[in-house]
Amino acid sequence: MTSPAFDFPADLPPNVRYVGPVLDDPSWAEAATDGITWSPPPDDPLVLVALSSTFQDQGGTLQRIVDALADQPVRGLVTTGPGLDPAIVRAPANVTVVRSAPHRAVLPHAALVVTHGGHGTIIKSLTAGVPLVVLPHGRDQADNAVRVTERGAGLRLPRTAPPKKIARTVRRVLEDPSYAQAAAVLGEAILRDAESQVLLETLENLAT
Repeated sequence: MTSPAFDFPADLPPNVRYVGPVLDDPSWAEAATDGITWSPPPDDPLVLVALSSTFQDQGGTLQRIVDALADQPVRGLVTTGPGLDPAIVRAPANVTVVRSAPHRAVLPHAALVVTHGGHGTIIKSLTAGVPLVVLPHGRDQADNAVRVTERGAGLRLPRTAPPKKIARTVRRVLEDPSYAQAAAVLGEAILRDAESQVLLETLENLAT
């Protein structure tokens, strides 16, 4: 359930095919939680920070990302997901921390996404034309980060990167329009696959 435009070229066995990603937000991603709401920033670029929706011991990385944004001319929106309590994050005035927000609604306003590199977050970011800073934690995330960096749609950092290095990388992606341009080109190809009927047709063929 991904796009061949996102994946690397490969010779697939005959029983494997690409059917495109699903871009729906999960059911728990509500518009606002804990009495906190978000709104698009009036001037400063919006940076969406979205690490794993499951627990991957990401609290330390998340705090370093938030610390990196504190002195930057940006507005930050952090969605912790159900695996982490938003209260553990010490947030400066320019960063809002919520348990969930619908990324489909947020991404059209975002200039950058900082993420652990989960497939869903990366794919949704790219289809919105938003470049990425990826700090992989495990699973498929390192491979996803390479897919992003090889296409020029973002940069990768280790999950242990200090705030100053994260801040420099955030500025680099925001200030160089080539990252957003590459994300938009890749995202257009992914979106075509997401909007195709291949998944439905494949399921119907299996049933018959």
